[in-house]
Amino acid sequence: MRLSWTEIIGLVFLSLSLSVSSDEFISPQAESALDEQVTQIIKAAHFPGVALAVTRNGKAIYKASYGFANLEHKIPVTPNTVFELASLTKQMTALAISALVEDDKLSYDTPIGTLLSNIPKKWQGITVNQLLAHMAGFEHHFEPKVNGSHLLENTKQQMLEAAIAIPMRSKPGEDWYYSDLGYFLLGLVIESVVKMDYADFMHQRFFRPFGMSQTHLLDHRAQGYKWNNSELERNRRVWQFELTPHFGVMSSLQDMIKWENALSNSDKLSQQVVADVKEIQRPFSVGDTCEVWGYARGWFSYKTKSAEYVNHGGYAGTAYLRNLTNGLSVIVLTNREDAPNQVNPMAIA
Repeated sequence: MRLSWTEIIGLVFLSLSLSVSSDEFISPQAESALDEQVTQIIKAAHFPGVALAVTRNGKAIYKASYGFANLEHKIPVTPNTVFELASLTKQMTALAISALVEDDKLSYDTPIGTLLSNIPKKWQGITVNQLLAHMAGFEHHFEPKVNGSHLLENTKQQMLEAAIAIPMRSKPGEDWYYSDLGYFLLGLVIESVVKMDYADFMHQRFFRPFGMSQTHLLDHRAQGYKWNNSELERNRRVWQFELTPHFGVMSSLQDMIKWENALSNSDKLSQQVVADVKEIQRPFSVGDTCEVWGYARGWFSYKTKSAEYVNHGGYAGTAYLRNLTNGLSVIVLTNREDAPNQVNPMAIA
């Protein structure tokens, strides 16, 4: 749900904690205006807790923490609070694939049948790039359930078997459909190429070199909530998955600033790798708001007359928006899941 600035200004003000870290000057008036706009959205959208940062060229120029990581125990959100990133994980998985392409370990056009031996014949010709761009023809959700509920423990084999049992939505390359299943298979592709677990590879190649000590997969994080029947309800996700390249990274605001810093600086990460993931693979129809819009590799990408952007959100209540033209980025981590007809974290971004 998108809010106009008129609607935002009309919302009730909520005063919450604010901390600022700045490497360039932000006037007190600008701080106050930004804080007021954000807190109005938080109040209207029933976010229990929010951590957000504005960065320029990878350096934080504004950080703010609002509300609670856990309402029952009144634990406040801080820049070190760990949140469930959900689908923001996808841009990390896409970056990993891009890095392996640069390493000449595979190509975007590699058929996954040459890398994965235990998949159906109809999947074998699907390319790595079709998985990245959600063009493989898969449905979205696929994880096994019993009586409508997820298993508490989900092995890779159980997840793969559940995926194989779901009919394909379309022929590979024929249509675009957002798919967790496709990014799960990218995790298997990564493991096949690097000969180690996805989680170990992400730590070794990215998280540890970037100094992201609070970033893990399916670990302790802020208590999750959903807005239901005019009140917040706990939505703790207790189940575990052996492989989660589509939604499983947990991270803090401080660590996500380090991730953004790496994306913005060539001394930490090849800028060709970063450039590859932002290139649109599936254009969408556009209206009057932008010139070009589409899905790239782990990012939605769009261009206006004056700027180029990539962004992505996560179901657990996260948003990440990067202006590639002026170097400004916004990271928003919340602990209220998205739902139809609710203001999502991208409104803050």
